[in-house]
Formats: sequence, C-alpha cells, structure tokens
Amino acid sequence: MRHYLSLLILAITLLLSSCGSSKKITSAAGAPPSDALPPLPPSEIDLPIKIAARPLINTADSLTPKEFTSFGWPGYLQTSCDFRYKYRFVRSGFTIRCTDNRLTVALQGSYQVAGDKCLCAANHPVSPWVGGYCGFNKEPMRRVDISFSTQLNFQPDYRIRTASGLDQLKALDRCTMSVFNLDMTQQIIDSIGASVNAFCKTLDESIAKMDFSGNLRRSASQAWRKTPIGPYGYLVVNPSAMRIGTLNYTRDTFAISMGITCRPELSSDSANPSKLPPLPPLQSGASRSGVTLYLPATYDYPFINKLLNDSFRNKSFEYEGQKVILKNITVSGMPHHQVKVEVDFGGSHDGQFFVWGTPTLDTAKQELRVPDIQYQLKSKDFLIKLAKILFKNKIREGVKGNSFLDLAALLKANLPTLNSQLNRTLAPGLTTSGSVRELKMIALQATEKSIQTQVYLKADLSVISSRLPR
Repeated sequence: MRHYLSLLILAITLLLSSCGSSKKITSAAGAPPSDALPPLPPSEIDLPIKIAARPLINTADSLTPKEFTSFGWPGYLQTSCDFRYKYRFVRSGFTIRCTDNRLTVALQGSYQVAGDKCLCAANHPVSPWVGGYCGFNKEPMRRVDISFSTQLNFQPDYRIRTASGLDQLKALDRCTMSVFNLDMTQQIIDSIGASVNAFCKTLDESIAKMDFSGNLRRSASQAWRKTPIGPYGYLVVNPSAMRIGTLNYTRDTFAISMGITCRPELSSDSANPSKLPPLPPLQSGASRSGVTLYLPATYDYPFINKLLNDSFRNKSFEYEGQKVILKNITVSGMPHHQVKVEVDFGGSHDGQFFVWGTPTLDTAKQELRVPDIQYQLKSKDFLIKLAKILFKNKIREGVKGNSFLDLAALLKANLPTLNSQLNRTLAPGLTTSGSVRELKMIALQATEKSIQTQVYLKADLSVISSRLPR
C-alpha cells in the first residue's frame, strides 16, 4: 500500500523540482473540474488459502488411539451370567477426501475377538465356560473397512455446524467361532458401527459448542480502525461483507478461500469513530480468487508538508561549484483546484522559489500534467541566471509537452517492488504468493484543503501454510 502513496508523493516533489518556465501555458479547454471525485465501486479481496494436509493428518493420527480394546483387556468382560468376551481393534492410518465441504475419513481396521458361554441357574454359572475366538492363536486378525464423513456448514454467526455419520462399514473377513459354529461377523460389525456413530454424534456436539465469532470480532474490529501505514497516513478497510468458500482436498493440500467486500480509505486523518459497526454476517459459497482494489487517498497540506520536509529539508546539491540547500517546502491549496509550492533555499545564495498551477491527470496515457503552470523566483542575480540555464534543457522540454510525470513508466518501474511485497514470508511456515496484473491512477484532484487521488489495483494473491501454527 505504501508504494501507491509514494507515487503521489513523488508527483508532488517532481512538481516542485521540474516546473520552471516563465511562460504561462493556457489551460486546456473544457469544463472546470468538479469539487468531488466520482464515487468508487467497492473493493473485492478474495484470498485462496492452501494448507498442507500432511501436518494436519499427522496431528489427527497422533491424537487418535491406534488400538481400542474391551474394558479390562486382556481379561474378559462379562456382560451377562452366561456370556463373556474380549476384543482388540487396531486401526490403520487415515485416508482423507474432501469435496465442497464434505470431509470423508477412511481407514482399515483389524480385530480379534473371543467369547465364552456357560449354563446358568438362578443367575449363577453352573457349568464350565466354553469358548470360541477369531484372530487368536496364530489366526490372522479379521479385517474391516470403515469410512465416515462430516458435512461442514459455515454459519452467518461465524459458527461451524457439522453433520457427521457412518458412510461404509464392510467386513473383509468373516468371524466364525468354530466351537459355537456361530458367525459373529454381523454382531461385531453392528458393535463397530454403533461406536462410530456415537463418535460422530459427540464430534457434532463438540463442534457446535465452538464459537469463533468473539475472536473474529476482536480481530475484525481493526478493519474499522485506522491503521498507521508508516509515514504515509492511516488506512481503514471498512468491510461491508465477509465470505468463505468451500473446503476441498487435492494432492495432499486443503484449499479454501476467504473474501471481503470493502471500501478502503487512506488519509492523513487519524481519528477513529466512537462506535464501531458490528461484524458483517459470514456468507458462504463457491471459492473465489483475485484482488480488485479501488483505493481513495486524501491528504491535507500540513501532512504533505511534514512528509516532504522530513524527506527533503536540509538536502543539498551542487551546480557549477555553487551549493544549494533546501531549507523548507510548503505546499498549499488555491482556488479553482490549483496547488502552490513554495521552496526556501540557502547555501551559496538564499532565496525563494514559487510555482503554482492546476495538476491534471490524463488517465488514458497515465500522465500527470500542469497545463497552466506559472513560477516566480525571488533571489540574487546568480540564481535567476541559474534557473534560466536549467529551464533551457530537459526540464523545459518536459514542461513544453504539458507533462512532467509519466505515471505508466513509474508504475512499471515499481512493479518488481510491489510484487516482492506480495511474495514474502509472514511467519514460519506461512507465506504469500502473488503478482500485480494492473496498476493505475484513475483520478487526482487538488482542493484548497487537501489533495485527493484514486488508485486502481488488480492482482492475484494467495496464502500458503506449510505447517501448523505454534
């Protein structure tokens, strides 16, 4: 953002340094400029977010037990007078799929089970236990395929609702206890299915209790507060809509998008509103990408003067053995959208230089012009002579063409710097990737109190997370 401001600042300083003909240039024909710049469309910022899935899957795998056993294992669990059993279930790793917010987890499990029966009388065993088993005594453990899914639903109040359930439970091997000549496969499958469904219900209830809106509101409140952007002013985002795309999983990567519709403003005014608006409802829909930014900026003249003097006061240069020191720069507004620049200089000679005119923007050619430029020089004869010499060369030629700043070339020269700002590391494991597709100034106007400008930016930008945050 600060690079766009630099363009405005550079334009002002070039106005200071390159305007110098005593000949008055006639203003271009046409109606005088309006007192207000035209309103801008809202800005749309949609950031695709890519999250490396393997760290998430590994974390989920480490938090989920790899083995489930009956209570009291390896002892038997007696569930009635005439029956007791024990089992052990060992799972494989997770296989993940996710399409349009539907997350599916698949795994393969292996189990072993043993059961004993006896005769009972008056609710007491009266015979020895007779048992059977599957997967014990060098028998292979029986295998079963399991998959369950969760449908994610993002709510307007920034909560998440899930609808989880068992998708598939398939026995790959039968379990027949030879002593009883009893096929226990279905009973075991029913038991595993009941456990999975109970887990899904608990998962949905736990997620329903989570409320992210409080943290989001605290973070998003900064969007309505003015944020200082170094020495270049204060930025306020003014969001009017928040949105989230659909979660998908491809090639070991989760992908989703976060978006915002806003009306950003950049100015020299640091005052914040006394009451902040509420957080806009969260909208959910298809994933989007791309940044389309319309940025208005308004700077009052005291702010501009401070910025210029902080940068150029007491700067000096040499010309034919004569030293010139910039002592003070004052920019002020005039009626009819004109700007006046006053420069106090010292060094080998003291003096004042005044230049004024109406800055205009050729949006098609991306050129900044001052067609009615005038100047006045108050100093000794030497500096008047020096000014005349300077105005004979390339500076005079620049003014002669009614253009003193080629914005298109300047913007193009600054693209590598802008792109470098879009491709950087935000935190360990968190980077951004992007490029500017189009950048131009679409309006500029001087008033008696401030200078207003509007910048248009179109870019691609995404966020990439390669590991879980710490």
